[in-house]
Amino acid sequence: MEQKIAVKIDDLTVAYNYKPVLWDIDLEIPEGVLMAIVGPNGAGKSTLLKILSRVTAPTTGEIKTNGRIASLLEVGTGFHSELTGRENIYLNGAILGMTKAEIAEKIVEIIAFSGCERYIDTPVKRYSSGMTVRLAFAVAAFLEPDILVIDEVLAVGDAEFQKKAIGKMQDISSQDGRTVLFVSHNMESILRLCTRAILMKNGIIIENGNVSQVIDTYLSTEF
Repeated sequence: MEQKIAVKIDDLTVAYNYKPVLWDIDLEIPEGVLMAIVGPNGAGKSTLLKILSRVTAPTTGEIKTNGRIASLLEVGTGFHSELTGRENIYLNGAILGMTKAEIAEKIVEIIAFSGCERYIDTPVKRYSSGMTVRLAFAVAAFLEPDILVIDEVLAVGDAEFQKKAIGKMQDISSQDGRTVLFVSHNMESILRLCTRAILMKNGIIIENGNVSQVIDTYLSTEF
């Protein structure tokens, strides 16, 4: 199976105090895997996703990815607050390298899935956090990235939308053969959604394997 993501990080430092955030990371994620990243707050999960999404560069080491990446790392990621929801869909598609015609083919599905039809021509600065996440997820999922990276922001959405989002991520991985990385503290969602998981603690990966085994280790470990 083709490797979609390869990560080798020796050390990542933070500018304000030079304390290492991630180190000794050696990870390969094959195509089509739905991978959960779990661990306590401060373990380095979000930092790892930012590195994979090219938001942050490691001080040393390298990241190799094969394909187009779409990321949803925090509320409003990739959105311009003064633009409407519709304009932001086209903006995000252009950033992903899609043509206007390709985006137009998907826009009806994106708007319908988000549930934001009524406000799609309103500037997103007037959206609630939940509405922003709904539209941002729909954009990331329907513009057909090869790698979809989702942080804990889905927790902002309501229960109905979380269920829809998890179903869509399953479809992306199983039907389309794309790779999904998912950070969440909702173990039930991870067990339903993911096939593999990594457990992080203090900036290192302490376990990488079957999702149920990793979660058992996480829930039984004192951090």
